[in-house]
Amino acid sequence: MNQWFQIADEVFFDENVEGVFILSDSGEVYVLEDDVSKAVWNILADSPQSLEVICHQIKGKFNIGDDDSVEDDIRDFVTALSKIGVLNECPVPADRIS
Repeated sequence: MNQWFQIADEVFFDENVEGVFILSDSGEVYVLEDDVSKAVWNILADSPQSLEVICHQIKGKFNIGDDDSVEDDIRDFVTALSKIGVLNECPVPADRIS
């Protein structure tokens, strides 16, 4: 089953020209500076998303071909954000269950 993620409720973030600044509930500040990490964050800022949707949107945004694999890198990045507590894995929304 595909994993779904959302930004943790207690996380504050702001984006400016320098990147996305993330303040965790523990007071740690993280900065996303590269285009791909900022794009992944912005996808999740809209609503909870599946890894499949995130990968599809990143491939489209950066013109990455279907033969090129980004899934492992995106999974690793999202997992790292989960481990530091700024993302949470969440259940599949009821309207997405088929």
